[in-house]
Amino acid sequence: MTEPSDRAYLRAVVRGRVQGVGFRWWVHELARTLELVGRVSNQPNGAVLVMAEGSRADLEKLVEGLSVGPRHAAVTGVEAEWSTPRHRWRRFAIDHG
Repeated sequence: MTEPSDRAYLRAVVRGRVQGVGFRWWVHELARTLELVGRVSNQPNGAVLVMAEGSRADLEKLVEGLSVGPRHAAVTGVEAEWSTPRHRWRRFAIDHG
């Protein structure tokens, strides 16, 4: 079981061709596989915002995945900010809208 001190919060902004290519769905599936909780959403500026909590090691795997993305994406950058867990979520969800 994951120790509480191993848990972290990640806020990542993913830039590039990341909207209209299934990126949010792909992040959702990766996050669920890694047993992370949080949200993913499209941003008005064309970026995708990912907010997630879980073990630091699994969050680092998520960041690695975000830098590549799904097949039709073209990621140009990932800005990751780390902090202590906020305990906001019980599952990982896609924000629609």
